[in-house]
Order: sequence, then structure tokens, then C-alpha cells
Amino acid sequence: MKGGLLMQGKRAWALLLCLLLLLPLFCGSCEEKEDTSGTGKSFTWHLSSEPKTLDPQIAQGENAAIVIGALFEGLARLDENGDPQPGAAESWESSSDNLTFTFHLREDAVWSDGETPVTAADFVYAFQRALAPVTGSPSCDPMLCIRNAAEVRSGAVAPEELGVRAEGDYTLVVELAYPVPDFPALTALPVFMPCNQEFFEGTAGRYGLDRSCILGNGPFIIDGKYGWDPGRHINLAASSTYWGETAPSNLKFPIGKAELVIEDAVSAVSDGTVDAIAVTENEAERAQENGCTITSFEDTVWGFCFNLSSDASPELKNEKVRQAFLYAVDWTSLRASLPEAAGGLIPPAVHLEGESYRDSAQDVTIPARLEDAAALMREGLSELGVESPPSLTILCPEDPEITSLVNEILVEWNAAFGQYFNMAPLSEDELASRIAAGSFSAAVCSFTPERDDPAAALSCFETGNAGNVSGFSDSTYDDLISQIRHASGEEKRAACQSAEQLLVDRAVFLPVSYSSHSFASAPGVSGIVFRPYGGGVDFKDARKE
Repeated sequence: MKGGLLMQGKRAWALLLCLLLLLPLFCGSCEEKEDTSGTGKSFTWHLSSEPKTLDPQIAQGENAAIVIGALFEGLARLDENGDPQPGAAESWESSSDNLTFTFHLREDAVWSDGETPVTAADFVYAFQRALAPVTGSPSCDPMLCIRNAAEVRSGAVAPEELGVRAEGDYTLVVELAYPVPDFPALTALPVFMPCNQEFFEGTAGRYGLDRSCILGNGPFIIDGKYGWDPGRHINLAASSTYWGETAPSNLKFPIGKAELVIEDAVSAVSDGTVDAIAVTENEAERAQENGCTITSFEDTVWGFCFNLSSDASPELKNEKVRQAFLYAVDWTSLRASLPEAAGGLIPPAVHLEGESYRDSAQDVTIPARLEDAAALMREGLSELGVESPPSLTILCPEDPEITSLVNEILVEWNAAFGQYFNMAPLSEDELASRIAAGSFSAAVCSFTPERDDPAAALSCFETGNAGNVSGFSDSTYDDLISQIRHASGEEKRAACQSAEQLLVDRAVFLPVSYSSHSFASAPGVSGIVFRPYGGGVDFKDARKE
């Protein structure tokens, strides 16, 4: 009897063991959602500097955009063609006049705490907070198309008057001040990403400044307690709470030179030190020879620009003085020596209603050389009560092609005005810093729009715009920018062309050439989506052999 009970006990344990082994097979098809996070490998991208904040509503710069785009998700995500695809919103529709957009949010999307649902109220709060004067967001300009956005930002009306509302937990309605057919694409920008009000208020002013003060809804989370080591690295891991698939298991972002020193970008991406990297146009050719995949965007214009607010050269406020300098140069011959002369301020990567603006737009008319530019200079100086032209130094990049062009400008100025002028070749970083600070009188410098929009390109010379480094202020020009924002079709194209031409006619900016921002992916790497206009890099679907 005792032996029989022992035998039955062994059989029972054997049966139980079999059931335990078979249980995953039966339950695998019954799971509500497969955990698809982190199914791939680790990817490395070098951050040139540390983001000052990872708060989507106030962060600036490409480094911040890259990390925020991994930790958060807007209503839409952009694919490799820049077209909006479902993100936190699974679908949307617009009114026939493109003034109202209704977004339907995913009901299975949760914040990175794994419990709190992402709701329409989170987007309403984010939009209102971004535009509230107390926030002082430097990156909310793309939101100004929303009804009452400008009034909210100026403090004229309360944030609650903004044209955005939640209809239930999962429907968001956005009303615009003027038609923007591609508004869903804008919602992929960091400033449009959601913010949970309760969590934000609980951070006591430290939102986005450390790991404990970040609650994201994107495909990645900060990898553990030491995932963000200030000044050294930001390391991310695939989020197990994200609604969709995340191909990489980890993203590593070494910062500056603390953990990774890159002496040569091409070598670093070719040997796998990094999986992708920004490269110059010359480096792009070398990287391609090494088997790397190159992605380029002709999104930048270089041109000759005066600073009308220069303390060193106040004479440049006078239009005739600027025109004399500009008209003393044979720009037609100089531009003919370039591989491709720029047709206007708006670069080829910018689209108008789905097509490259430059493909259908007329090039600006370049002024002919004025034989007696000195007479025009004297006329302008007389209006100011000044006898001699300002002693200008032209800032320019350390590029042989550009320095040669500037040298020809100086030769013509010296001959026309009977005095010597100078140039100061600078590294691109130093040049950009001087231009941003307004520390120049004249320069050959670059402008890159913030987004794929003609108005965004032209707004860098708009009165009151934070990116207006020229000090130019003109009501006619401002009216054209307003018209561009509200118009469509041929009317919009014509207004763009008028604005480009006005900058040349008023001797503020003369386009010289275009350049590209290029990126190299390491051999065997695919699925990384690069953004033009410093919009960041998306690793969600990145894979490598």
C-alpha cells in the first residue's frame, strides 16, 4: 500500500511537470499583446554636446531632438520620406478647409510607468503649456498656426482659449488659425509631444532635467539608474510599455569627448564605432566608398548677409549704403564660378504642397554691377551725415571656394570705394556662434529652416523672430510672410517669390549657393530615419546585419 501511494505521487509530479512545460505553448496564442520591445541590437550615435533639457516643450537643437524623439511620441511619426504616419494617434481626419483636425488616440498607449494611459488631455496640456508666456518656450513657433496661439503666447488670452480640446479620453480636436494641410506632420516635432500634468507638477520645476523627472510615451526609456550620466552618456533601452514594435534593444548616446573621441567621422562609422553619424559633403563621398549608406538633404542656403543692427557699423541701417556695397560687385560672374548658384533664400529640400518649391519657383533677380557705386555710397552717407564708408570685415567659413569668392568681393570694394576692407575666415562652429550672437557686420553665412515650410525659411528675416540675426524689420516683408502662412497654391508661391526678391532689392541677403546636411549609416545598418533641418534621427526601426 505504501509503495502504491509512492508510485501515484511520482506519477502526479510527472504529470504536473508536463503541464508546466506545455503551458507556454497553450498560452502563447492567448496573450493580448506580444512583447516586441528590444528584438534587435544596440546602436550608438555620438552626441556632440549634452541637451540642456529633455523637456519637449522647451528643448532646442538636434541633440535634444534625437533623445526626445526616442523617449516621447507625438500624434504622428515621420517616415523616411517625411510623411506623417500614425504615432500616439492611430488615425486622423481634417475638415474640407484644413482648419480643423481630429485625432483618434490609441487606447492601448500608456506612459512609461506602465499604468497611466496617454489621453487627449495630455496633449491639450502640452500644447497650452508650450505656448503659455510663463513657459517661455523658444521652440513653439510651429504651433502658431493653431487658433489663438499667438494671442496665448503674448499673454492676450489665457492658455485655455487655445484652439485645442479633448472630446473624451481618446479624441483630440485642433482648430487652426489658417489652413495647414500638412499639420499632422508638424505634430511629430518635440514641442507637440504630450505632457502628463500630474507628473509635471510633481517634478517641482525639474521636468526633463534628470531620469526621475521624465515620464515618456515613446519606444525607449532611460536605461536604469545610471542611464543618464550627465556629461558622459545617455543610454536608452527599449520600452516594454510602448504600444508598437521597437527594433533595437538599446541606444547608446556618448556625449562630447568624455567616453568617445571621434577624430575622423568616416573611420568611426566605417569600423562600427558608431552606427551612424553626420558627415560633410566631402566625407560623404569617402564613407560611400567604404560601403556606408548616405542620406542627404539640400536644406541649407549660403548667402551674403548684412547686419542692420550692428553697433560696429551703424551705417548699414541705411539702405543706400547697403545697396552700394552690394551693387559694387559683379555677382553674376562670381555666382557663375560656383558649381550651383542659389536661386533664392528657400533651399531645394523645402516643399510647397508636395513638390520642391525651387522646381516651380522663379529664381531671384540678381542686381547688375553698378559702375558708379561710390556715388550711391556718398548719397547714403550724406543722409547719415557721415563722410566715409564703414570699415567692414566679412566673416566667412574656412572653405577655399567661399574664401576665394569673398576675396573677389574685397577686391571690387577696394577699387570702388578707395579703401581697404577685410575678411575673417572662421570654423563653421565659430561662424555660427558669431552669427547667432549678432556679432558681425557682413558675412557669408548659412540659414537652415526649422522645418519643411517656405514660411519657416523666410521667417528668419521677419520682425521679432528669434532667428532674425540681421536686424531687418520691414512691414511689407512681414505682410508677405503673413500672406504665405494663410495662402495656398499660386498665391502662396507668388508671395514667396516676392519675399525672396525683396531681401535682395533691400540689400539684406543675397543667395550664393546651397549645401546639404548628410548622414552616413554603417555598412549593414538599415532602418534609421534621418530628418532634415536639424530635426533629429529616429532609431525605432533600426536594424543591422
